[in-house]
Amino acid sequence: MMTPIVLLVALVSAVPHEEFVLKPGAPVWDFAAQDVTGDGMAELFVLCCDTKSRPLNKFVAVYEADETGGYLAEPTSKIALKPEQSTLFFAEVDGAAPPELVTVDAEGAVVLAYRNGRFEEIAAPRFRSLYPSGVREPVFLKDVAVDLDRDGIDEWLSPAPMGYDLRNADGLIASLSCDVVSDIYSYHEGIRITHRLPDFTVFETSEDAVKGLAFLSDEAADFAYGPGWAERRRFVVPLNVDEKWDADTKMADINGDKFPDLVVTQTKGTINLKAVTHVYLASAPFTYPEKPTKTFEADGAVSSPALLDVDGDGDLDVVLLKIPFGVRNIITLFLRRKVSVKVEVYLFNDGTFDEKPSYVERLSLDAPDGRERIAYSFGDFSGDGRIDVAYGRGANRLVIHTSDTERLVSAKPWVTLSLPSFGVARPCDLNGNSAQDLVIYHPGGEHKERVEVVVF
Repeated sequence: MMTPIVLLVALVSAVPHEEFVLKPGAPVWDFAAQDVTGDGMAELFVLCCDTKSRPLNKFVAVYEADETGGYLAEPTSKIALKPEQSTLFFAEVDGAAPPELVTVDAEGAVVLAYRNGRFEEIAAPRFRSLYPSGVREPVFLKDVAVDLDRDGIDEWLSPAPMGYDLRNADGLIASLSCDVVSDIYSYHEGIRITHRLPDFTVFETSEDAVKGLAFLSDEAADFAYGPGWAERRRFVVPLNVDEKWDADTKMADINGDKFPDLVVTQTKGTINLKAVTHVYLASAPFTYPEKPTKTFEADGAVSSPALLDVDGDGDLDVVLLKIPFGVRNIITLFLRRKVSVKVEVYLFNDGTFDEKPSYVERLSLDAPDGRERIAYSFGDFSGDGRIDVAYGRGANRLVIHTSDTERLVSAKPWVTLSLPSFGVARPCDLNGNSAQDLVIYHPGGEHKERVEVVVF
């Protein structure tokens, strides 16, 4: 039996939880949680790369939970990666649980299965794709492997010049074109080519035996469905913001009708910023209104929407994070190293969004230095079905506030953790109970070679 190494902290409440500090021995760029041993506890797969090494020293540090749900500081095992292997995801490849670990690069993939207490290579298909090779900051991808034809084996969505290739370990299944934004730049030191592929999600219709795919770019939603995914539909988003500076698109089933709704945010201006978010609710499969169902505007602020079930009713609500870009906020940033964030929540009730925000909160967060970012996350950490908010406050303090019918952020922290306030914080389910857990890592930051895990 392993004895977890626990980080001791001073708590403001007696909320049952445990904290663990993982030390894989190299800079951490991403992680994934997946139960590959079948014991009901998720293993943590920490993706590491020493960017200063030549060739690049890449590996996955694997942390297995013990019977108490704890994690040791040192990894249980390590999976060595070649320098070209830069993207990873989990997929069901052999038709039997648990899923396999797939690593991909521009020339193909390597499939690793957990068998007899270790990972073994079971396939190495070769194919060309837009997956990069030799990336210094490798990543895990989510939701790129889906069982679309219900045969127990996942199909992979592999990025291609005209959209996505649908394939598995045995070969190409279909090529799906969609709205890809490409750019090319010529410099004295070479040529730079970029491709921005659209967001995608899976949908179902009662007539089709296979699941369909929806692709959303800045300007259009493309649908591929039916036998061989040969049936195509397109919805052109009727939005034209002049002098467009940035765009963000999302797809999700907001109202529970099993078809994706669209959320498109566009921002224009530099000093006089204006962010406009349009929500298009599908009235039927492939049918959206010409005018947006709901519009949210933010003047003088950078606005980023999130789709979350805040009140636990099964519908997705809109959470707007607004960072004002005014003189007062700039002065506060330079003099006090603080960033003011306004949070507005619009609940979805009776088939529409509330006209006025149900919650309005103002948070003052410490401004990070360099590449670091403010650690924050939304998740149900208390297990009551409502969204809670975790964010960094102070140099080494991370607080979690619960929500209720009156407030999104409780007056006092539910839990205070002595953890770094800068980094990337993500909710995940590590032990299968009703409460989500929290994982924090620090790409490029002061604590780049460690990961903090908070288990509720």
